[in-house]
Amino acid sequence: MATPLQMHPMSREVVVKITVQNGRIVLSQDPFYVSKGANEEVKWVAGEGVEDFLVEFGEDSPFYEKQFSNYAPFSGLVRRNVQPHDGKTYKYTVWVGELSLDPTGGVKR
Repeated sequence: MATPLQMHPMSREVVVKITVQNGRIVLSQDPFYVSKGANEEVKWVAGEGVEDFLVEFGEDSPFYEKQFSNYAPFSGLVRRNVQPHDGKTYKYTVWVGELSLDPTGGVKR
């Protein structure tokens, strides 16, 4: 009798942890990169010193939505019309209270 194939799901989450250290926002990945081909999405999570956060992309967001927070932390999939590009990055702003940071992210194959 054949042994059933055991599948181990691969994570599709690219986790970006947001912390505050010495009065400054620090991210675990800056820039972040998501794979369009692997259907990856970003999950922003609150780390040490952070309760609430807000993430906002300008008009040039690689995702269908432009605003994320600790209440809605998943980016969702990369928009269909966004092509993977090694050199292109997307600027966004992270807010923790009055503190802000302008990191970037990109889309790879």
